[in-house]
Amino acid sequence: MKKIECYIRETDAQAVVDALAKTGISGVTIYPVQGFGRQRSKGKGTLMPKMKLEIFTLDIEMDYVLGTILEVTRKGRFGDGKIAILPVDDVIRIRTGEKGAKAVF
Repeated sequence: MKKIECYIRETDAQAVVDALAKTGISGVTIYPVQGFGRQRSKGKGTLMPKMKLEIFTLDIEMDYVLGTILEVTRKGRFGDGKIAILPVDDVIRIRTGEKGAKAVF
């Protein structure tokens, strides 16, 4: 299992969520964040508004999920965002005690 963390433009957030929902992805966490990278405002370090998405996915679905995110967000401009892929050792559903994929899907 993997955890995908995306930092994307605010204007792309709903389109990504909608596209993922159409593919059958069962859960996305999204929240507003601020930061800067290469697009910072003329070297001033001005914080830019972004949205952070967190998605748990099975290894076999990862390329499909990434493709969907890239299709919606890639504009070829600074500020399009970043995607991090993190390994997940285990997940536990608090309510039932289920572990692993059963706890997520």
